[in-house]
Amino acid sequence: MSLISKLKIKHDLSSYYPLFFTIIFIFILFQYSFSVLESTFYDFRVKYDFGIDYLDKTVLIVLDEESDEYLGESYPYTYESHNRLLEKLIRDKPKIINYFVNLPDNPALETKSIITEFKTIVNSYVETGGFFHFATEVDFWGEKLPPMELKQLGYAPAVINIDNAAFSRDDVARRVVLNISGEDTLHLWTANNYRSTQGLSPLTAKDLPGSYYSREGDATFAMLRFGTDPVETKTRIKKVPFHRVRVGNFPEGFFKDKIVLVGPAYLSNASDYILTPFNKEEYKSSKMNVHASIIDSLIQGKTVRSIDKNISYILSIFLAIFLSFAISRLNPAKGLIVTVSVMVALLLSTYFLFSFFGTWLYVSHLVITIFVVYYIWVPFRAIGEYKHRFAIQEETKLLKKVESLKQNFISLMSHDLKTPVAKIAGLADLMVVQDMCKNDEGKKIVSSIVDSTKELNKFITSILDLAKVESSNIGLNLISKDVNTVVEEIVGGLRYEMNDKNVQVETDLSPLYPIHFDLNLMKRVISNLIENAIKYSGENSIVNVKTWDDEKWVYIEIKDNGVGIPPEDIEHIFDKFYRVKNDASHSIKGTGLGLYLVKYFVELHGGTIGVSSEMGQGTQFTIKLKNE
Repeated sequence: MSLISKLKIKHDLSSYYPLFFTIIFIFILFQYSFSVLESTFYDFRVKYDFGIDYLDKTVLIVLDEESDEYLGESYPYTYESHNRLLEKLIRDKPKIINYFVNLPDNPALETKSIITEFKTIVNSYVETGGFFHFATEVDFWGEKLPPMELKQLGYAPAVINIDNAAFSRDDVARRVVLNISGEDTLHLWTANNYRSTQGLSPLTAKDLPGSYYSREGDATFAMLRFGTDPVETKTRIKKVPFHRVRVGNFPEGFFKDKIVLVGPAYLSNASDYILTPFNKEEYKSSKMNVHASIIDSLIQGKTVRSIDKNISYILSIFLAIFLSFAISRLNPAKGLIVTVSVMVALLLSTYFLFSFFGTWLYVSHLVITIFVVYYIWVPFRAIGEYKHRFAIQEETKLLKKVESLKQNFISLMSHDLKTPVAKIAGLADLMVVQDMCKNDEGKKIVSSIVDSTKELNKFITSILDLAKVESSNIGLNLISKDVNTVVEEIVGGLRYEMNDKNVQVETDLSPLYPIHFDLNLMKRVISNLIENAIKYSGENSIVNVKTWDDEKWVYIEIKDNGVGIPPEDIEHIFDKFYRVKNDASHSIKGTGLGLYLVKYFVELHGGTIGVSSEMGQGTQFTIKLKNE
């Protein structure tokens, strides 16, 4: 294997170093959970989740400071007050009543008959088709049960799980507990009883999307979706103070067919409030609102199904490879657009996946992957771009040196050629003048020498002009003159060529004001175009030269009725050393620099030149010079 081949292989492999480094870095990221970032994305989806409806089937009766002041009692109030509330409430025929009040066991100031009355009221409600349950709390010491005399009315744990041991560990309520040690929680019990009244089948913990069992807690959990914002000032959950229900101050039918939750919501008691995805820093959501939201979500059977993290890891790798190739192949602006587009598409797709299907895809690793890929590849691209620019700069310097050497060589050679050519031309002219050739053959040879030296001199002049053009050494010697006089002078000077080709040049020169131009350069421009028209239009043809002006421009038009120029050649006729390939070009001598210099000289004056041609109809050149 040659050294060049080895270098190519080395170069090819080096271009993949950023990709290898990116993949390794991504695998290192997999060792971290980024739970805080993930919780931010998760909470955003929960807050703006349009895939779950608010059923408006729950009403809260809250014990608060207002009721304390009105009743002259303090939490948890007397059994007498609760009995009067239940009497008024049950008359309105709610479907389910959940009691979140920790009623006192063996109250000192109340008789056993009052507790019995409480039990009788509830039993009569249940016998008529209602559902009643106490809500119990579960702490480190176990479940806090209702009073002994009231246990038979039914109770179930009503636990709001806060995120303090896993995931983000920020004490935000994101999960619902479905059962504990095989016993359904109050939320699932309430949801299933309500579903039965609607003719819907009950749900077990396993039926709910994304439910999972935790051996450590001996409980089944699921991620919660909120049908409404639980923050007190924004929630749509209906709430009424305890004392208003106790005295019957509520509209008839307000509680009919509703799920009624009775519990505390004291602004002065921080333990009655909790953090949720809607309020992650201030305790603005009451636990009663969250209980209502949990029940509402379970009635609809809408919890969150999480996709295995390994899927996110696999997607991260594919995303890293895709973005690596995209950023390495595209220019920086397009690479940034692709990166931002992928980021937006990822966040939108995971958001819609959550809202439409209740599916949670871990997105933090994917988002970090996008940033990692971009910030790894951009420096490598910058290094590559710098190397490329440096190579171009060095190549440009070398080309400038070569160009300078070429210009010097052409200039020197052209000047050196002019002297011997002038001598040859002078000697040939002398021989003609002094009639040194005594026979026709000799005269013909001398005449040929004169013509050849003229052609060679014209070629050398063109090369010198080209050298001046490319070195930007041409300056304008502007004078004020009428273009028509220049045209007439040039046409007059071409009488010999016109007679030799039997070509007639017709002029249509409108009266013009003098304009500023370089006389020598403009003579070369006009004479070149008219001379070309004479040479290429063929014998017995007509060349029209026309001038006119308007407020901005002076126009010079040279038109012939020759064979025309093929469409594929039109766009190249002003190129350097380009000659149209036809029968005439083979018989007519030329350098291919004439029209190139014509265009340059016209544009040097701030003008333009255009050409149009039709095969068999002729060619027309139009020069526009500033009318000033």
